[in-house]
This record gives sequence, structure tokens and C-alpha cells, in this order.
Amino acid sequence: MLAPLTHNGEGKILNTNADKMASVLAASLSNLYCVKLIYCFEKNGVLSDVTNDKSVIDKLDAKTFAALKNGKQLFAGILPKIDNAFDALNNGTDCVLIGNAIYLEQLIKEESGTKIVL
Repeated sequence: MLAPLTHNGEGKILNTNADKMASVLAASLSNLYCVKLIYCFEKNGVLSDVTNDKSVIDKLDAKTFAALKNGKQLFAGILPKIDNAFDALNNGTDCVLIGNAIYLEQLIKEESGTKIVL
């Protein structure tokens, strides 16, 4: 779990993008370890149809992501997670999954959620 808090040096708490922080940390740790990054949120994975919670995409590659993004088929809130997932993979992270925290055990086993692939 990662919940980064940052400040401006004068005591003001800043709104930090936790997805980006997790991506950078995972990529950095991948220099020493086999790293699996799991992004958790309220959906069961990346959905091909934002109106259908059962439309989870099992594996998402860059080409499919671009097509879904260009077709405005993805909810805007998932875009930063996916962008950061690809950044992590492109910088050495071994595996990235996106899914619901209540299925964390299945996510760890890669039996749930969406696996982001290059």
C-alpha cells in the first residue's frame, strides 16, 4: 500500500498523484526486485463499457488502450492509472494489474482485474 503525502516546504499539504508515485517507486524497485504493481479502485478492472461493470478487459495492451481512449470508451478517471501502468512497465516493472481491492488475493495471483501488457 502506498499513500504518499507531500508538502510545499511551508506546511501546506499538496494533492499528489498516488498513481504516479506508485509507478515511479515500482520502476525504481524493479532494479533490485521482481515487482508487481497493483492499482486498486472501486471497479473490478478496466471496463470496455463504462455502463457495464462486468465488461472487464482481462489484458490491455497499448494498441487496444489507444483505440478505447480515442473512441472515448473509457471513463476519464481510469486514464491516469493506465498511463502510469504503461510507464511502470516501460521502466522495468514486471507486472501491473488494475482491479478492485476487495479481490486483492485474486489480483496478486493474476486471477482478477485487468493485466496491463506491452
